[in-house]
Amino acid sequence: MQFYREKIISTFDNYVSQYDKSNIKVQLKIDHTYRVAEICDKITSSLELDKDEKDFAWFSGVLHDIGRFEQLRQYHTFQDKISCNHAALSADILFKKNLILDFVEESECDFNMMENVIRYHNVLDLPDKQSEKESMFCNILRDADKIDILKVNCDTPRSEIYDLPEQAFLQSSITDSVLDDILNKRSVDRKNSCTGIDFILGHISFIFGLVYPESVGIAKEQGYLQTLLDFKSENEDTSKKLIKVKKVVQEYMNSSICLDTPRTKRGETK
Repeated sequence: MQFYREKIISTFDNYVSQYDKSNIKVQLKIDHTYRVAEICDKITSSLELDKDEKDFAWFSGVLHDIGRFEQLRQYHTFQDKISCNHAALSADILFKKNLILDFVEESECDFNMMENVIRYHNVLDLPDKQSEKESMFCNILRDADKIDILKVNCDTPRSEIYDLPEQAFLQSSITDSVLDDILNKRSVDRKNSCTGIDFILGHISFIFGLVYPESVGIAKEQGYLQTLLDFKSENEDTSKKLIKVKKVVQEYMNSSICLDTPRTKRGETK
């Protein structure tokens, strides 16, 4: 599929041209898409996959959030909890409305596998009955997505992402179930996230859901996770709890970076 990358990017650019690129949220997702595809390339290189597998993973990165633009147009938010499941919307637009055919012919790509990779990229746990290859592609995309979401949460004003004022992050308390997840080294179940600081902790907990050692290495090298860990709360109780969170996450990162085998962890993305 390397031969068609230029066409795929051109098709993607043409699709998003119908949305208002002056809207920071639209441009945010365009830039996120390109970076996720690039990170997919880095992960597949570390796994020494063949050309077709590497191209498939890269392609999934280009497609994974295509429903975000319609989500924003219809609901004016990226919060799935109050709008729609953006991964399911992406898969429906691509495979039920046949947008995928603008990118590639069916003979050029395993449509069934690609649909599942897109549809499951934000779930807490992958389905049990997946082939080894499908599970691998799901995990590559999920890792790449999490890594770049850490960047987005550092480079983009939180008020633009979550439609909340900054004080909602600075003064909020941590929900007990969210703290329990992260102190037990689990990805936070976003259904339990209720406050501004919960959203920040949910993204910090992405580290526990990364499957591949290369992914952990990239996250550590980029430094965005550390930036989130250094968040300064104005809530005294939250500040004390964040010290515990920081210790747990840093210890986990230091141990995980040394691993040379993939891990299976739960982990949904926003």
